[in-house]
Amino acid sequence: MHRFRTLCLVGSLLTAPVASAAPMPVVCVESVWCNIAAQIGGPEVTTQALISTPGIDPHELTPTPSMARQTARAALVILNGATYDNWALPFVSASAPRIIAAQEAGWKVGDNPHLFLNPAAVRKVATAMARVFVRQGLDHEAVQQRLDAFLAQIESLESWSEKLRKTYDGTIIAAMEPVGGDLIQHMGLHIVDAGFALAVMHHAEPSPRDVAVLETALDEKTVKLLIVNPAVRSPQIDRMVDKARSSALPLVMLGETLPPGLSWQEWVSSIIESVQKALDGASR
Repeated sequence: MHRFRTLCLVGSLLTAPVASAAPMPVVCVESVWCNIAAQIGGPEVTTQALISTPGIDPHELTPTPSMARQTARAALVILNGATYDNWALPFVSASAPRIIAAQEAGWKVGDNPHLFLNPAAVRKVATAMARVFVRQGLDHEAVQQRLDAFLAQIESLESWSEKLRKTYDGTIIAAMEPVGGDLIQHMGLHIVDAGFALAVMHHAEPSPRDVAVLETALDEKTVKLLIVNPAVRSPQIDRMVDKARSSALPLVMLGETLPPGLSWQEWVSSIIESVQKALDGASR
């Protein structure tokens, strides 16, 4: 009887399920990078974004003690870098791996810092995520499959942009702020008021010349659409938007926070679709 109980105990231990490892905690400053990390890491990771509320500008954010604690406890920290969220760097544990999108993408001073809307940069960052996940012990084959699926979707979005380029290459547009500038330029569109947009991004006063360039373009309707970042407001921007509306110029709203409920690729797809509809309508 004792031997039978022993055999039953051994059998139950052999057939008992093995406890799986706890998911790897990943902290990102921006929710968009967490969305991509979750797609690459799958159920083997948990993600926490420090900034997820739409309309918050990371440039102006004042970090909280809670953000510092979350970042210090992470097994992986993902930042945009490029002066966009460098305030988070001191919070990162010296022993924790980190991915800085600007470094992976080869960003240089003067380049657009909104790297999450640059498909070429996102491809490099997603690949870096997969590399770190595997190094940290996540299943290599599963991670690679998810990465391959994600990269295929990037390729599909780039193909869509290329089709727009064939139709609208060289089309002149205006932008209140350069968020999404790399994506826009990949479509072959030319932002006429780059100086104005850069000044707004840096919270500086646009020069009289830059203001004049934008006003002339809007008054003479030499631009086909106006891109507006709803998170950035000022009396001068409001005046330009009103001027565009009075000229029946199409407006495309393009923020810098991942809209709730959307994946990165769904967000980019919605941007491309909005731009295409605006251009198609303006060309009629």
